[in-house]
Amino acid sequence: EDNCRAVAAAVRDAGGWVALGSDSHTAFTLGEFSECRKILDAVDFPEERILNVTPRRLLNFLESRGMPAIPEFAEL
Repeated sequence: EDNCRAVAAAVRDAGGWVALGSDSHTAFTLGEFSECRKILDAVDFPEERILNVTPRRLLNFLESRGMPAIPEFAEL
């Protein structure tokens, strides 16, 4: 966890973004990000720079970097 906090702090300080992953091996823990959030909270990582908090945030990020909008996701 020390290394994870160090990486999160470095990304925070560089103005970077993160996307969380659960590394789940079963459907029961898919999308379980509580440990990730604990690490980010410990270093005061800005919530607005977590890409996959909502589908719309991720889509906006991609579109702002030149990726085409995905019509099927327009309502998200």
